[in-house]
Amino acid sequence: MPESRSEKDVYLGEFTRGPAFFTVFQTGTDPRVYRVDCRDSGGGPNPCATFEEGIDDSPYWHGAWNRDKWCPWIVAETRKVVKKQR
Repeated sequence: MPESRSEKDVYLGEFTRGPAFFTVFQTGTDPRVYRVDCRDSGGGPNPCATFEEGIDDSPYWHGAWNRDKWCPWIVAETRKVVKKQR
């Protein structure tokens, strides 16, 4: 199982596209906050997106992910993972 950044974070699931492997966590500090980490080409995991106001709101994109062409797909896949856990 992928490592979380905090012992209180909850692993929810994962999805892939090409060489990129995305992992979804619900943060332990606020149950409305979800984080997506990405591991690709041997690097990472690195933060990709954080849903700070809940899964139905727009995420904060980290670094080079901001305005990436995969963003809409990442949002949709993250919401699928979270929905499976509800």
